[in-house]
Amino acid sequence: MIASVNCLILGEASDNNFNVVVGEVYTNDDKIDVVFDQFIVSNFKELLFHEIKDLGVKMEPEIEFKEYFDNDKKKPKRRCLHIFIVPAIVAPTTDLERKRRAVQDVGGEVLRRLIKRPRLTIPEIGSLSEFLDRELPEDIKIPISQNEIDMLQSKNVTDLCSLDDLRVLFRVSDTESATDFCIRAIFTPILNDKIPPDDGTENSFIGLWDTCIRNLLEHLIPDGISIRNSSKFTSTRDDRPDYGLILNNVCPFRGEGKSSTSTEDPKSELGRKLVWTYDPAPYVLGYYTHGPQVTLVAICRPVEGYALPDVVDIVQSNLKFRSERVRHLLRIINLSCIINALQPVIGRRGIPEFRSVYRNGRMIEIRGTGVKKTYLFENIQTRVQKLVNLYEKLVRKEVPNIDHLDCYNKESGSVHLSPKGLQVVPSNQQELFEAITCVLEAIVVLHDGNDPIYHRDIRWDNIIRRYDDPSKWFLIDWDDATEYPSRPAMHLTTEEHAPEVFTRNHRDEVDIWSVGKLIKNASTWITNLSEKITEFGDLLLSQDSTKRPSAKEALKKFKKIKKFLKSKRDKIDISQN
Repeated sequence: MIASVNCLILGEASDNNFNVVVGEVYTNDDKIDVVFDQFIVSNFKELLFHEIKDLGVKMEPEIEFKEYFDNDKKKPKRRCLHIFIVPAIVAPTTDLERKRRAVQDVGGEVLRRLIKRPRLTIPEIGSLSEFLDRELPEDIKIPISQNEIDMLQSKNVTDLCSLDDLRVLFRVSDTESATDFCIRAIFTPILNDKIPPDDGTENSFIGLWDTCIRNLLEHLIPDGISIRNSSKFTSTRDDRPDYGLILNNVCPFRGEGKSSTSTEDPKSELGRKLVWTYDPAPYVLGYYTHGPQVTLVAICRPVEGYALPDVVDIVQSNLKFRSERVRHLLRIINLSCIINALQPVIGRRGIPEFRSVYRNGRMIEIRGTGVKKTYLFENIQTRVQKLVNLYEKLVRKEVPNIDHLDCYNKESGSVHLSPKGLQVVPSNQQELFEAITCVLEAIVVLHDGNDPIYHRDIRWDNIIRRYDDPSKWFLIDWDDATEYPSRPAMHLTTEEHAPEVFTRNHRDEVDIWSVGKLIKNASTWITNLSEKITEFGDLLLSQDSTKRPSAKEALKKFKKIKKFLKSKRDKIDISQN
């Protein structure tokens, strides 16, 4: 509306006047009661502004008091007001403006719906392509305005993007908007027409890959942590993926990228850089690229008889084209649901993959095929050489059920160890039998001969289950290993280590005590553990070290217990049948 100048004097006004009712007492915005005789100009302005505001028109009232007298003109008869409404030359409120005022920002709710989609059953590999290309349900689609949907379309004959292309992700709305979320995660990859040239370097494509893959995944999986291989080509052994998404310490999604002109094979790298440790999951997910060409893949358990995982292509997108970038974003949204479903099946790991953990002056990183350990403080070259010498002795003694030194760099203080296994603890009595047997088999050889070696730090953290044979376990972390004569290891903990380890010239009794502690700890989480096993553990923990058996004796006793319990169980089974 357009307001004209009006004058209100003693209730006399034109037809276009605003009527404001004032009672005997007025309560202002500060919740203070004002009686009529004490009204001031600001009170009336305040009241009038409220009336004007509701009409959506900007006006400036000017108010002054006038006194009118009785006929004898001695005493004022009453106080009255002149209220002048200054011309408000304001354009009428249009339908578009009213719609804009009614638009609700639902970006947070849209993102929440995308994140909280119902947990699904992990699709079969053969149906992954169909699943990733599935159009979003209408109630999940991203609401944007007509102007925005027009902006996203393209009529360029070499890069068409139609309304039908956009409908798989978006719905047009006059009342809801997810513009903020779209600006942060959706619009940039769609509108990005500055694709690196075909002869661009790998580094020139990283921005494109990250905006189309990494950025959206980080919004959809807020608990995930992204890593990039920043040390590429500088490591003695490079088995980190170019990109990885870490969720609860496991990496269910990874990628390898190459430029368009590269002769390297990123698909084969996905398999070469991964040792399968993800059972019982049927696969993990990933991608490989040649420039703008992106292929999403499933990485599966190695086929029997093969060492490397099987990498299966699912769908391919060419990020050169806007319509394919839209389709690719849909696939990433759908793929995030599978990633979230895979992680609980794989379970949580103690040490995260591809992220550094700092322990006692060492940086440890679980990598694609093994473990990298880097010494951080003084004498790093000496410490690496000591470890190299120790592993040479372990090889000569042919100690079973241990890890191996693959390569090292004394200048950087780093060593690479394998195999990569599962850092888990036995979940039942059978698994405990298998783990303890493997440890005892290792220390029997370790302690034997004229040059015995004592591990001194046998704990569940240092016992790993093989990925390729779950019945086999191996011993790791030889930094505290020693020969005779031995020195006190004052840096070890009294809770997890034998009391003799803190004295001079200790021998194999410290490792035997540690095996007893393994059994003692396992009894706290394994239910219905045989009393025979707990009694055996107590024997190994004897305060009098002379009463502890040797490794050979302990292994013999333990195998007898296993045989006895098996025969007992077999008799029960026969009687029940």
